[in-house]
Amino acid sequence: MTWLFWNVRGINKRYKQKELKQYLLNKRIKLAGIVETRVKEQNMANRLNKIAPRWSSYANYQEAVNGRIWFLWDPNWYEVSLKHKTTQMMHCHVRDRTTDNHFLITVIYGFNTLEQRKSLWEDLKGVNQGINQPWILAGDFNAVMAPQDRMCGNPVTLAEVQDFNDCIQQLAIHELPWHGDYYTWSNKQQGQDRITSRIDRIFGNFEWMVQWGQVVTTYELPFISDHAPMTILLQSQQRPRNVPFKFFNVWATHEKFLHIVNDIWSQSLSAHRMKDVWLKLQALKPALRKLNNTEFKFIRVKIENAKTELNRVQEHLSVHATDNMIIQEKKILLNLEKWSLLEESALKQKSRARWI
Repeated sequence: MTWLFWNVRGINKRYKQKELKQYLLNKRIKLAGIVETRVKEQNMANRLNKIAPRWSSYANYQEAVNGRIWFLWDPNWYEVSLKHKTTQMMHCHVRDRTTDNHFLITVIYGFNTLEQRKSLWEDLKGVNQGINQPWILAGDFNAVMAPQDRMCGNPVTLAEVQDFNDCIQQLAIHELPWHGDYYTWSNKQQGQDRITSRIDRIFGNFEWMVQWGQVVTTYELPFISDHAPMTILLQSQQRPRNVPFKFFNVWATHEKFLHIVNDIWSQSLSAHRMKDVWLKLQALKPALRKLNNTEFKFIRVKIENAKTELNRVQEHLSVHATDNMIIQEKKILLNLEKWSLLEESALKQKSRARWI
């Protein structure tokens, strides 16, 4: 099953409709979040029939002129219900008819200005309340997260990245592993007038990472747009049951470790001392598993992401060194060292356990 999220920069031209239809067929896409269609509401049915005949759809024409977001799916594969929509997002519940897997998908198309996007961040925080299912947020955020996310053009400022980063932290979501070009958009200009930036992303919550952590975002070539299409391929995995609990020493290095242990150990779970100790140890297992899943399970992904960021920063430094980029390089190297050593420690412990 392949999903697509793409800012197509208008699909009123006949050739774009033809090529997008072929793209969906070639990639075997069964669900798509399409933004910036520039299609008027009265023309949507006609355009959609030419692109994805017999597909179902939601759009946000009531919230935005010309409907900024389309949510499309093949009803033979999915059952979709709309949960919430605004000018900048569309939040849906999706059930896979073949596997009965359930997902929450939020398609994003952020406004161009910092002030206009503030309502998006608040809306996402509201949607986040009570979510306990796999959830992804995908689309064109029209916002960057770090200085290296824009090449040329105006320098990235702290004010520009603050709201986006604060929102991501409060939602407790993580960017999916990815491959392809780092920069997802360009203004298609030449020479010194060319600007590229990383504004298209896919994030997942804790439940998504636990169940679908192996899923990778692929940034394809822009093709008929100035944005890179993002595709993800979902493949069900058979997961072993009753996996024995193993304590990894690297957990003890985390700043939250002692707090987790103290929080459970301060409770009285039984009047009998040995039973109290046993119950506390049992209570620690899910807490430490959660710590592992959120902080340590994807160490290799974090290392690869750090390497990618380091390459980009160092390439930029070789052309034009700035204080911000030098500071960024030092931070990335420290993170790379930290995660590399943690991975080494975990692998050594695993190898000893297998040998024993």
